[in-house]
Order: sequence, then C-alpha cells, then structure tokens
Amino acid sequence: MDITVDKLPDAASHAVNVSMSGMPEGIQVLMVLMGVSLVLLILFVVPMWLFLHYRARAKREAPAPVLGPDIAELAQIARIAERLERRLEAMETLMDADRPGWRR
Repeated sequence: MDITVDKLPDAASHAVNVSMSGMPEGIQVLMVLMGVSLVLLILFVVPMWLFLHYRARAKREAPAPVLGPDIAELAQIARIAERLERRLEAMETLMDADRPGWRR
C-alpha cells in the first residue's frame, strides 16, 4: 500500500492519495466493506445502543410510586418520630436541670 501526499497549488489544502493498486481485488473489497461497516456502526448502532441502555437504566432505577397503604404507614412513622423527638427534648431538659455540663 503506497501512501503519498500531494501538495496542491493552494497552500491551505492538502490531498492524501492512498493507492491500493498492489493489493489483490478481494482484499480491496474486504477493506472497503470493513470501512463502510465501521462507519455505519459508529454512526447508527453505537448511539442507538447507548440511548437504549441509559433509558432502560433510568426505568430500572426509578422509585416506585407511593400508594395508599404506604402513605398511611409513612404518616404513622412520622407521628412516632414526632413523639420520640418530644421525649428526647423532655429528657434533655431533665438532664440540663440535673447536670448542667452533660452536653460537653
């Protein structure tokens, strides 16, 4: 395979001439098919694959909707947490009165 670089009269443009004249015709056809296949893979298959992959991943990681029984259970848990917070505040008030420096 001969690779030659020809400079055109315009200094800003360059042409690369790749000659495959020394190769058998079957290998030339195979190289062209591989090049076309690679271009199609990069332009169409890879972007579609990435899109579908991340769309499926987003669906898989989406949180489940909260339904009626779950809402009631969450409300009950919130009430319990508020009661525990009031108890803790009462305990801290007693500890402050009994031992003023206990929080150090």
